[in-house]
Formats: sequence, C-alpha cells, structure tokens
Amino acid sequence: MAKQPKGELVVVVGFNYDLLETKIAEKVRSSAERIRQKVKKTLESIIEVGNDLVAVKEALPHGQFGPWLKGEFGWGERMAQNFMAVAEAFGPKTEIIADLAIQPTAAYLLAAPSAPDEARQTALERAEAGEQITTAVAKEILAETRKKRPRRKKAVPSEKLGLRLVKSLERYKERWNQKELSELARQLREFADALERPASGSKKKAKE
Repeated sequence: MAKQPKGELVVVVGFNYDLLETKIAEKVRSSAERIRQKVKKTLESIIEVGNDLVAVKEALPHGQFGPWLKGEFGWGERMAQNFMAVAEAFGPKTEIIADLAIQPTAAYLLAAPSAPDEARQTALERAEAGEQITTAVAKEILAETRKKRPRRKKAVPSEKLGLRLVKSLERYKERWNQKELSELARQLREFADALERPASGSKKKAKE
C-alpha cells in the first residue's frame, strides 16, 4: 500500500475501483454488496430478536425469563438485554439501522439503559442527515451529551440531616439565655407544625 504524504488530509468517499483490474473490481464489488446485505439482514434480525425476547419476557411468569434464556440459548440476561434495548430504542426507526447508518456496536451503546435519551435522538438525527454512526461517533455523542447534563447532587439521607440539625440545636442551646429556652421551644414547635401544614393545606385546596 502506498504511503500517504505527511501532513496531507485524505478524505475517502467510497472505494475507487478504477485502480483495480476489471475482473478483480467486479469480484470485490460483488463481495462488498453481499457483505452489505448480510450485515443489513443481521441488523434487522437484532431488532426482530429483541422484539421476540420482549414478548417472551412479558409472557413468562416472574423469575422464569433467566432460566428460559439459559436453557434455550445458554445466555445470561445481559445478553438478552442488548437485543431488547436495541429493539425498544430503535425499533420504530428500523430502516435507519438497516441502511447501516448506525452500526450494531454503536446501537448497543446508544440503547444501553445508562445512555441519555438526548444521545439517541442526536444519533438518529445525524444518521437521518446522512452521517454514519460508528462506535467511535456513538461514544463521542454520549460523552458530549453527558457533559451538557447538569450533575445531580447526591441526596443526603434524612437520618444524617436529622443528626446535623440536632447537633446545631444543641450548640445553640448552650449559648441561649436559660430564661428564654421555653420561648425557643415554643418557636421550634411552631416551626414543626408549619412543616406539616402545607401538605394538609394543599389537600384542602384540591378538594375546593
């Protein structure tokens, strides 16, 4: 294979069969078409298998899907989840998948439960615009989407919050004028009552 000059940007649009002898070009071109059709069929089959698995899971009693997969195919549920996720995420857009606009490995990544819906939508829009969504492109889309999403602050358990509040009140109790502690207790009771009021108040408004 001839080396490309350093620093030169090479953009490949299809394969140039003119560089080959006629017989070889015809043979390779026909092989490419056969491979394309087989991959297309494979992609369509992934969605069909996923749809069948979803139907079976819904039909079987709870807890029987895993043993059924093991007994019939030797699969774990994770394997089945790949098929089902692709079917559920891209089933309505089968023609895009079948036209090789989205590669199978890219489809698995984008259909994963952890993948944001925005990433799938972006991939579909780019595929519909004519771009091929490879595994690398899918990873890029997922990374960009996750960067844009605001990070959720971890919720502090109510037990810990309660302990923090008690400790704070104990510190204030030590500093508080002993003669006014009863007034502080009254204010705290009013505050506690106020916390419960909004819920009951909203119910009354709903009834009205």
